Formats: sequence, C-alpha cells, structure tokens
Amino acid sequence: MTAVVTGGLGFIGSHLVDRLLDEGMDVLIVDDCRTSKQRATELWPSDNRVRLAMLDVREVADLPVTLEVVFHLASPVGPVGVLSRAGKITPEVVDGSRNAARWASRASVPLIDVSTSEVYGGGDQGLCGEQMPRIVEAGAWARLEYQTAKLAAEVMLLNQPEVDVRIIRPFNVAGPRQSPQGGFVLPRFVQQALTGKPVTVYAPGTQRRALTHVLDIVEGIWLAYRKGTPNRDYNLGNPGNTCSVMQLAQEVVDYCGQGEVVVLDPVSLHGPEFREAAEKFPDAHRAVTELGWTPTRSRADIIRDTVEWSR
Repeated sequence: MTAVVTGGLGFIGSHLVDRLLDEGMDVLIVDDCRTSKQRATELWPSDNRVRLAMLDVREVADLPVTLEVVFHLASPVGPVGVLSRAGKITPEVVDGSRNAARWASRASVPLIDVSTSEVYGGGDQGLCGEQMPRIVEAGAWARLEYQTAKLAAEVMLLNQPEVDVRIIRPFNVAGPRQSPQGGFVLPRFVQQALTGKPVTVYAPGTQRRALTHVLDIVEGIWLAYRKGTPNRDYNLGNPGNTCSVMQLAQEVVDYCGQGEVVVLDPVSLHGPEFREAAEKFPDAHRAVTELGWTPTRSRADIIRDTVEWSR
C-alpha cells in the first residue's frame, strides 16, 4: 500500500515524506519539480520505497499503485512566489485538487488536503478559528487569487460526498528546507544574516507572525490521517510563537552573531502587485481536542533549526 504525496518535493511535502517512511509506508511523490528538481536524489538517494512521478498534478490521469491515502500539497506558494502565477493560480489549485479527490474517491481512501490560513483573510482582528467567516477583500491581486482559489478548492472538496476529505490549514510554517525564493520571511532573514547582508524587514516591521515548526505541522497532518473526522477542517498553528517581524529579524541576527536589521518598502522590491500577509493567529482548539495534536517547538527552536540547516 502506498501513500501519495502531491508536491512531495516541496518544503512541507518533503518532511511529510520523511515521516511516512518512518511509519513504514511506501510513498509515490507526484511533483512537476518546478522548484526542487534534485531533492528526491538528495533526500532519499537509496530508498526504493520512494517513487517519483515527475508530473503536473492537474494532468495525471491514473496512478499505477494501490493507494492507502492521498496527501495533497501541490500548489503555488509564497507572497513573492505567487506573483508570477497571477491569472494561472486558480486553475492550478482547483484542477489539482479535483484530480487528487478523484484518486482518493476511486480508491476509497482519505484525502488530506493541505490548504492555507490565507482563506481567513485577516480573521477577527487576526484570530482565525474554523467556525469563523472566510473574509475575501475586493480586489484582483495575485495573493487574493491564491486565497480565493484555495477557498474554492476547499468548498469543492467538501461538496463531494464520495470523498473522505480532511482539510489542514497551516499557519506561518517555517524550518529547515524552506526556501527564501518564495518570499518567506525566516529563511530570507537567515540567508541574509549568514552571508553578511542587511536583514531586510518590510515596513513597518510591526506585523506579527505566529511561527510553527514544520515538524509540528507534519505531526498534525499525520494525525489528521490517523484520527481525523471525514469532511472536517483543522487549523494547525502555534500562537505561543507570536512575535513582530522586527523582533524575529533581531533574534536571527542575535543567533547568527552578525547582520544589521534595515527596514524597506517591499513594493519598491517586488512591484505594485505585492501584498503583505495579514496578521493571523490560529485557534487550533479542534486539532488539539480531536486529534491530540500539540505543537512542541518554540520560536527559538525554529530559528536554530533553520540556521543550522542553512549553514
């Protein structure tokens, strides 16, 4: 029996593959290798339990394996990473989710769909719980397209009674293997500090983030598969790790022992289509009470693990 992981060469996906292998499962990765062509041979060079289908998740008709579960993570990501995909994000997200649902339905296995906390917009003054409204602003920028595409995919999946879907919404995931190229704040700070460059905080610097270690997120995804309720959504995030972006930058500089924090206007770097993430703080009560999930890694742990992997 095989677990399918779409986007399995990505940041969260590769850590999930590690966990599935530790649990004794075979893994089929479906990934177009757009951002991580060498990762399979680097991470699992001699493990014959890992197979790679180098395909776009939207285009795969059938899978040549007997499935046990489908984990769907393939998606455009990142505040900068989505900019070049504007106008294309919606079909990528919705059609990919439709294909993943079809595989799960045909095999009568669970679909664990990894969505995004972006579906909440800004929540209720930043607080986001599963029973709260999903807030969509008026506009047409790339980040809004990403948000609405992910929300549309969630609604589509939950309206398919033949699919056992459990939806995961991660909040501010960070840790080893995360690339700064998509605009993710912690790996960018770490890369800048380690190379002696200014650590650039996007103005005003008071924006708050509740970082969650990628291994805590993977644990929640696994528990959603093992213990989750069909047609249920779960927030995964660690509000105890909340800090301002300015504070995070200074903590990275302090840990690395070098670097200088400077404040920049992100629009001057990325153009007028750039949008900063809204402040979002997870209410993860459902995951805690129903799945038995508890995040265990502090912000200091996340910074340490990211820096040491990046050296």
